[in-house]
Amino acid sequence: MVEQGWSFTSRERVVGATTVVELGGEVDILAATALGLRLDEITGSGHPDLVLDVRGVTFIDCCGISMLCRARRRTQVKAGRLRLAGVAESPSVLRLLRLTGLLSTFDLCLDPGADPGADPVFGLVGEAGADLRAENGCPCTRPHAEGPGHPATPGAPTDSAVA
Repeated sequence: MVEQGWSFTSRERVVGATTVVELGGEVDILAATALGLRLDEITGSGHPDLVLDVRGVTFIDCCGISMLCRARRRTQVKAGRLRLAGVAESPSVLRLLRLTGLLSTFDLCLDPGADPGADPVFGLVGEAGADLRAENGCPCTRPHAEGPGHPATPGAPTDSAVA
């Protein structure tokens, strides 16, 4: 468990071959620095399978977003998988991912506690999922980013942002 003063916490657990990191509080430069070191360890070997649960995040800044993008890049280089859980339940994370054009860059999952080996359904629940369905013109809630198992929807908007 990483704690940065009163503003940030993280808890880590392993479910099957997946590491689930639950974030809480403010993900700012101090939190991103401390957590970034641990994420580098997790994403530095083998084929990492990582879920970052952001439901408890009350604030995130550009350093936090940078940390998420770095973890995503490192995971991709190792042919692994990174998913964000709880984006719909964290208005600050959802807002910043939308503002930066990075929302569709990340795989989003419904339940970080589900058996990762069963390949849980990707997507957002609630209002954020409805917004994505409307934007994508598709009945699913998974953002239309590159990825196996999900066909691109003709005419669907895409983000050109590079993480």
